[in-house]
Amino acid sequence: MHVTLLRHAKAVDREDWTNDDRDRPLTKAGREDFLRVAKSLHKLICAVEIVTSPWLRARQTAELAAECWDLPLREVSWLASDGLTARERVAQLTRDLDVVLVGHEPDLGELVGFLCGSRPLQLKKGGLVMLEGEPAEAGMELRLLLTPKAILRLADR
Repeated sequence: MHVTLLRHAKAVDREDWTNDDRDRPLTKAGREDFLRVAKSLHKLICAVEIVTSPWLRARQTAELAAECWDLPLREVSWLASDGLTARERVAQLTRDLDVVLVGHEPDLGELVGFLCGSRPLQLKKGGLVMLEGEPAEAGMELRLLLTPKAILRLADR
């Protein structure tokens, strides 16, 4: 099984946002940069669907990815920062279904750590991790870890 974890793209700064954090949108630059990232990753993505947090910035990132990668999109509450453990999140995955998970930190980094049997990673906004193996504690191997800057540098070559 392949699991790709994608942190949402750059959003409006929390300090500049006065409404509910769940409704904080992507910035214009965040959208533009992520479109470049998504287009450059198209051939690397091994998934049958994108599963996203319902929070606006994740949903907007997932919508851009779904369009670029021609994948269906499904929204789930368990990818929102709601206090679930990594073990509880993994229990929500459909076995043998290659997916892209779009969400937030620190949840995604904790999920990577749990799946790889390591300490949590910290994903940058727009960062991507690809894992392969059995979706269980220490059952997956890290195949690729890219920051958005690295992806954009590769895309510009």
